[in-house]
Amino acid sequence: MHRRHLLATLTAAALGASLPLASAWAQADDYPSRPVRLIVPFATGGSTDLLGRLISNKLSERLNQRFIVENRTGAGGRLGTEATVRSEPDGYTLLFHTGALAVEPSVKKKTPYDVRKDLIPISLALSGPFYLVVNPAVPARNITELVAHAKANPGKLNFGSPGIGSSIHLASEMFKSAAGIDIVHVPYKGNSPALAGLIAGDIQFMLDLLPTSRPMIESGKVRVLGVSTMRRSNDMPELPTAHESGVKGYESAVWMGLLAPAGTPQPAINKLAAAMQATLKAPDVQTQLRSQGFDAIGSTPAEFSRFLNDEIDRYAKVIREARLDID
Repeated sequence: MHRRHLLATLTAAALGASLPLASAWAQADDYPSRPVRLIVPFATGGSTDLLGRLISNKLSERLNQRFIVENRTGAGGRLGTEATVRSEPDGYTLLFHTGALAVEPSVKKKTPYDVRKDLIPISLALSGPFYLVVNPAVPARNITELVAHAKANPGKLNFGSPGIGSSIHLASEMFKSAAGIDIVHVPYKGNSPALAGLIAGDIQFMLDLLPTSRPMIESGKVRVLGVSTMRRSNDMPELPTAHESGVKGYESAVWMGLLAPAGTPQPAINKLAAAMQATLKAPDVQTQLRSQGFDAIGSTPAEFSRFLNDEIDRYAKVIREARLDID
């Protein structure tokens, strides 16, 4: 099934088969009985951090226990994921990650964990487009003009990302290939440093998420040209898609979800999934996400597991066909 359709048709489904449970977990009524650590594997102030804090605050309210965000940055998200995998699988350490997680199996051959085996998907939280933003000095008012400018200046334009192998990096490489342009990748350690580089003119453009780009767009520090999905953004419907702008067939989207280390008791997984689904159905949460360019999903663990596996396979195909060497 096409990724776009898979996201659009996520509906209620049976949860995954229960894992063997310790007797202490025969009842999950008292979970969580102490603060829960929510690892965000990217820098403070970035889009994943902001949305992770929104989710953690809502889970704190719903489950009457503190969910504390811990930023573990580095290696395009790998360090935070490794910290999660190595933690006690007791339901008190969780991971809030992005599509970069699905990229890892193809680009990080020496990663000391297996994404498919060492993590349990709990709930796909949200999905939305990347926004293509440029430094105001770039002589392009739309994506068509940006592509023409890049073709007229091969190898002279730089684009940024939060790190090598990140979902934004791969989405940008896909844009580069689909547009047939010669541009240079400059990796940063997070979205915020990349945006700072864009504003300073060290890079000319990048794909980013609306929560972090919006203040820069509204202040005129960057200019937004369009979106990366086939469907226009609900929040900024005036922006054309890259496909509409002549980059035919190009599509990439950001997603974020909640996961736990393998071995986490099923009652905790089930309770967290139910809390995520209820949280993401709340009108105030949906309004907040929509204002930031995202659609609330709130999938079951089984749905998120299928989606993650499909994403891993999709990125592997893209990287293989583009012959990208980004390990």
